[in-house]
Amino acid sequence: MGCDDMEEKATALLDKTVLEDVAGKENVVTDPDLLEEYSRDSSFAAPRVPVSVIRPGSTGDIEKIMKAIRKSGVKVIPVSSGPPHFRGDTVPSVDNAAILDLSGLDEIEWINRRNRVACVYPGVTYAQLEAELEREGLRCMMPLLPRTTKSVVAACMEREPFTVPKYSWDLGDPVASSELTFGNGDTLRTGGGAGPGTLEQQRAALGAHKLPFGPLLIDPRKISQGSQGSISICSWLAIRCELLPEKEALYFTGAEKLEDLVELLYRELYLKLVDEQYILNSLAFASLLETDAKAIDQLRSKLPNWILVTSVGGYGKMAGEQFDWKDADLKDEAGRLGVKLETGIGGITADDYMEKVVRKSADPWWKIRYRGDVRELMFMTSATKTPEFTDKVMSMALKQKFDTQAIGVYIQMLQQGKSCQVSFDFQADADTLSGFQKTYTNIAAALFSEGAFYSRPYGPLADIVYSHGDYQSFVKYARGLKEIFDPEGVLNPGKLCF
Repeated sequence: MGCDDMEEKATALLDKTVLEDVAGKENVVTDPDLLEEYSRDSSFAAPRVPVSVIRPGSTGDIEKIMKAIRKSGVKVIPVSSGPPHFRGDTVPSVDNAAILDLSGLDEIEWINRRNRVACVYPGVTYAQLEAELEREGLRCMMPLLPRTTKSVVAACMEREPFTVPKYSWDLGDPVASSELTFGNGDTLRTGGGAGPGTLEQQRAALGAHKLPFGPLLIDPRKISQGSQGSISICSWLAIRCELLPEKEALYFTGAEKLEDLVELLYRELYLKLVDEQYILNSLAFASLLETDAKAIDQLRSKLPNWILVTSVGGYGKMAGEQFDWKDADLKDEAGRLGVKLETGIGGITADDYMEKVVRKSADPWWKIRYRGDVRELMFMTSATKTPEFTDKVMSMALKQKFDTQAIGVYIQMLQQGKSCQVSFDFQADADTLSGFQKTYTNIAAALFSEGAFYSRPYGPLADIVYSHGDYQSFVKYARGLKEIFDPEGVLNPGKLCF
C-alpha cells in the first residue's frame, strides 16, 4: 500500500469514528513515517502498519476514545512505554488497527509516604518515579536496570519481576488499586480505589488506595494483568512502595556451577535477610556494567560463570542495629554453606554496582549491549530446576549453531521463593535473529514439555501454550471473559488466545 493510499484509508476510518472530535485533531496522527515506526519492533512479530496513532490528552479521554471507536471496526493497540520495543505485544496483528499511545500521560498523580504508595499515569517511567520517591525517602520495586523509556504501568500490568523478592507475595505485586477502561468502553476502579467516593474524597478521609481488594467478588485487575493489553487499558495505578534503606551493603557470590548457588538463594530468602537478590551468568552481569561488546568481553573474562547478587538493608529509627544483625546472620549462613560473600568481583566493587545498576535506568538496554538485538525466552519454574533447564537450552542452541557465549541468563526469585522467573536472552544482530524463530520455537516447546510455565507468553510462545490440550479449559473461560469485557474484540486482537 502506498503512503497516499494508507493516509486516505486512515482518514476515512478516523472520520467514521469521529476520533478527532473526541481526542482533538492534533492528537490523531496519520503521518506515514510515524506509522512506520509503530509497525515493527525487535521481535518475531510480522510488521504491520497501523492506520493512526492516537494520543489522549488526559486519562478521561481514554474512555471517550474507546466508546467512539468500539463500533467502528478499528482495533486499538495500547502502548505506554517509549521505544525500542522487544516482545511483539505493541505491533498490530490485524489490519485497521490504531495505536493508542499513552506515553504522554506522564504525571505522578500522588505520593503518600505515610502509607508508602504512589499513584502514577501510564507514561511515567521508572527514572521519573524513582527520582520523585527518593525525595520522600521511598523507593519503588523495579525490574533489573530498565531502559529509560520503560513505563511503570506497562511493567506492572505485564507482571515484570522486580529485584527485591521479599516484597513479592503475589504475581500481581506491587499493584494495589487501578483504573481500567475495557474494550466495551466501561471504566472501573479496582482495589481500595474503587470507593466509596471519588479519589479526592477517599484521600480526604485518609484513604490511600493501597488495598488490592475491592468490593467485587472478582478482581478485574488480575484478569487484565498479563493480557498484553487485550482486556483493558490502565489509566492509572496505585503501587506499593517501600522505605529507602538508611544503611545498605551489597555482596557477590560467584560459582562455576549454577547448582552451587541454589541453596544459598533459598536460605537467604527464607530467613528474610536480603533485599536485592538474583542470579546472573557472566554475560548478563557484564552487560549491566559495560555498554559495548569489547568491554563486556573483557569484564566477563574476569568473572565466574555465575554470580549471585544480594543486598542487606537497615530501615527506620533502628536502621543500624537492624542492618548489623541481618548482615551478621547472612555471613553466618553463607559460612555454614561453605560459600563466600564478596564486596567485589572481577574488579567491580559493590559501590560500582550500586552506582550503575541498583535502582537505576539506563540506555542502551543492557540486554542489547552485546550484539545489538535480543530475543528473550522467559518462563517460571523452581530454582532447583534452573540448572537442568540451562543445560537444555545451551545444548539445543549449540546443536543449532547458535553462539552459546551470546546467551545471557537472569534468574529472579518470585513469591517469597515459591517460584522464579528465568530469562534466556539470545543476543545477536537483527539479521541473525531474523532467521532464529524456528530454533527459538523448538527450544521453547522442548522446555514447555519439561515443565516450563510461560506466564508471559509473547509471540510464538502463545501458540505453544494455548494449543496444548491441558490449556483448553483456560482458553474457553478466557475467551468468555474477553466477550464480557471486550465483546467487539477491539483491544489488541491476535495476542494470547484471542
